[in-house]
Amino acid sequence: MNGATVTSIGPEERTLAALTHLSGLAGYLIPLGGVIVPIVIWVVKSDSRIVSSLAKQALLLNVAVFVLVAATALLWLTVLLIPLVILFWVVLGIVAVVLPIVGAVRAMDGLYYRYPWVGPDPGV
Repeated sequence: MNGATVTSIGPEERTLAALTHLSGLAGYLIPLGGVIVPIVIWVVKSDSRIVSSLAKQALLLNVAVFVLVAATALLWLTVLLIPLVILFWVVLGIVAVVLPIVGAVRAMDGLYYRYPWVGPDPGV
C-alpha cells in the first residue's frame, strides 16, 4: 500500500464501519440522505475515530459528487461537450456507488479503506 500503514478495524466496530460506508448511498433512497445520515453517524459516534472518519469520508464523497455534477452541468450550454458530460456523469455515478461498497467490504474484513482524493486519514 505505497508504504502507508494499514489501519485495522476492531471486530466490535466492523459492522458499524461497513454501514457508515454505505450510509452515503442513502441519498439514492431519501432526499439529502447521503448527507444527513453520515452527519448523524459522525455526531453520534464522535468518540470512535474510525467510524467518525468513515462518516466524514461518506459525507465528503457525496459533497464532491454534487459539486462535480453542478460544475459540469454548466457544460450543457456548449452543445459539443454534452456527450463528454454524460460520459463523465456515468463514470462519476459508478465511482460514487462502487467506492462505498468496496469500503464496506474492506470494513467487514477489518481494514480501513480510504477513498481516493476525498478520504481523510482515521486520525483526522
